Amino acid sequence: MKSVVILFAGQLSAHAYDKIFDNSSAVEKTLAWAKKTSEDIVIFSTAYLSAPLSAISAEYGAEIVSKYAWTCGLLAEEISKICESHGAAYAVYSWADTPFLNEKLTSELIAQHEKYQSEYTFADGFPYGVAPEIIDAGCARILSALTSSGQNACNEKPVCRDSIFSIMKGDINSFEIETFISEKDYRLLRLNFEASSKINAVVCERLYEKALQTGVDICDIYAFCDLAEKSSDVIRSLPSFYNVQITGRYNHVAVYNPIAACEKFKKIACLPDMGIEQFRALVAQIADFSEEAVVSLSAWGEPLLHPLFWDFVRVVLAQKNLTVLIETDGLGVQSLQSNFEALTEEEKSRFYWIVLLDAVDPTLYSKIQNCGACDFDAAVNAVPLLEKYFDGRVYPQMTRMKANEPSLESFFRYWHDKGSPSKGELIIQKYDRMCGDLPDEKSADLSPLERNPCWHLRRDMVILADGSVPLCRDFGYDSIVGNVFEESVQSVWEKSAGILDSHLTKNYPERCRKCDEYYTFNF
Repeated sequence: MKSVVILFAGQLSAHAYDKIFDNSSAVEKTLAWAKKTSEDIVIFSTAYLSAPLSAISAEYGAEIVSKYAWTCGLLAEEISKICESHGAAYAVYSWADTPFLNEKLTSELIAQHEKYQSEYTFADGFPYGVAPEIIDAGCARILSALTSSGQNACNEKPVCRDSIFSIMKGDINSFEIETFISEKDYRLLRLNFEASSKINAVVCERLYEKALQTGVDICDIYAFCDLAEKSSDVIRSLPSFYNVQITGRYNHVAVYNPIAACEKFKKIACLPDMGIEQFRALVAQIADFSEEAVVSLSAWGEPLLHPLFWDFVRVVLAQKNLTVLIETDGLGVQSLQSNFEALTEEEKSRFYWIVLLDAVDPTLYSKIQNCGACDFDAAVNAVPLLEKYFDGRVYPQMTRMKANEPSLESFFRYWHDKGSPSKGELIIQKYDRMCGDLPDEKSADLSPLERNPCWHLRRDMVILADGSVPLCRDFGYDSIVGNVFEESVQSVWEKSAGILDSHLTKNYPERCRKCDEYYTFNF
């Protein structure tokens, strides 16, 4: 059966062209895979990205289809057209920045697709980027008709990595779908083998070099993924979440906050406010080192109490690839409305809010937050006020513990409702004993049966108001590994790499052994 390979290159990062694989780029590696998969290769691109693709694509005999902008509807339409014009029974589809597409796995997918005459075939359980999707020509026509008729909500949405499946799942039972299941589930690694960002490009580069050094066969998909799982420098590439303390002050201190009970945290609360120029230099380093990241201003303290709070926000938003996160008690939100109104829509899309509520009634709220019951109304009212400006990016939060367990269902039902002030968004946060420094108020054990290397050590960097960086948020001021006001963010990050090696060998330091935050995940 004839096939055509379609590669999507409509939103490629500059890192897709970095020559980090034996002087080849992710795009070149993807095209080399495509050449071995089918004689016909078509690249979907945009006008502003077509130029760097032209010379590369010519070498592999690839055709370029360029559009001004790609939507899901247009993607489905063009896949259908390409199948028809090339006389292909099906399209083998992938993004063009996936350097580790596996030839053997691709062949097995194609064999399965042809054997069962399915409409859509995909691999599950592997990291993203090792297997393509296969779309039958008839299925492509149906998807095109669905989107063009306006029956599918995905029609006008920009193309993303899972666009094909997103179009289908609106009527998933109408399609004949075949799934190739991995012998081992690698999804918990949360690794994406694509060069869409600096972080992912670094992951790919390090894994490729590690495979060459160790002699692991890149064509052996299971050995390759196992190598990634066992390599600390692969699963811990660059920080994606920077939790920054700009002030140690609070309006009130909740019962799950250790600053009143533990010396190692009391010192953190007493640090002077961070200076705006220090923060400006820090954010410039973050943008250079990670390129894309979430920057929280709420590590320890109520950020809205900093007199220059909005200046800190503006510094983060000035970096186009950074997102700002604010965890707040909500009491100071009312005074910021004029600042919210001055934001552009693009800036609002890079802004997230978490409002600490913890209860559904003022009595329990005041007990947990150690404050007057009158603060409850201000906190609750902050949610619709924020939602007015930050649609879908406001999350009322309950820290689940014994004290509020009886009201958990009420909290969830109210805020999960699409008609609630948060339009259905909420967070149920796990109670953190701070490695045994706080009483065990956890109402349920959510830990996995088998311990994984800590997500926070892999992805987070906590930065205190004086620039100090603790090994982990739960370690307090007793484990400072460096200071970003005195040395680079990169050097401090690299200093703390060793502890993850001990996690991989299940040799945990004392505080890590007592911690059950290792499986929780920020960004």
